Amino acid sequence: MLRSCLRTGGVGESASYQPGDSIRYRSRWLQEVDQDQHQDENQDQDPHQVVLIGDHDVGKTSLASVFAGTTDQDQSPEARVERTLTVDGEDTTLTVMDMWDPFNAEACLSTGTVFVVVYSVTDRRSFEAAAELRITVRRARQSERVPVILVGNKSDLVRAREVTTHEGRACAVVFDCKFLETSASLHHNVLELFEGVVRQIRLHRGNDANLLTLMPRYANRRKESLTKKARRLLDRVMSRNQTRERSKSCHDLAVL
Repeated sequence: MLRSCLRTGGVGESASYQPGDSIRYRSRWLQEVDQDQHQDENQDQDPHQVVLIGDHDVGKTSLASVFAGTTDQDQSPEARVERTLTVDGEDTTLTVMDMWDPFNAEACLSTGTVFVVVYSVTDRRSFEAAAELRITVRRARQSERVPVILVGNKSDLVRAREVTTHEGRACAVVFDCKFLETSASLHHNVLELFEGVVRQIRLHRGNDANLLTLMPRYANRRKESLTKKARRLLDRVMSRNQTRERSKSCHDLAVL
């Protein structure tokens, strides 16, 4: 019926149109929307895979241990640790995966709802490797808006620090990801990290839904002139305030 309407130019001109068709169509549409919303609600009940990636000896396993609640330092956590967190009054189950293998990077990057890129603030080489990994994640999942959080671990080792907080934040701004410093040994900011992971999952899911809703509107809008588009892009590039705002918000895991 819908194809017929499109061919003839409108509902009123369709020979197959019968009174009540629009009501039945609207009823079917509402049922489909309800089903989609129900599926979205179920998605939050499914475990979300959080993949820890980064150089050796930066503290990925220690972060996973704190998440798992392992108090014995001699006891290593499983490669996959599942736990349900209550964040902002809602339960969300995370599966933290500590199985990064640079020789099998493609397989590791093919899965994951969120990527936590870890480096040690006491090792500049691990910081440089983390920047490269951010690019690798983007290339591997370029068709998806996967949340990425850059984490500088071992922040308690002040005298051994080689990477400043400012450098970590600047890197996050450049590579368009979130940033946080942690100390797995002192459990500092570790809970905040995984609560932030949950919030980023929810924010990205809601943002993707909004984009789908807005797509028909943008499809119907007139194309802006080249002059106006050039001016808009130039303003965006030249805006120092925007860069400052991004720098301020990159460590806030409660916003996109």
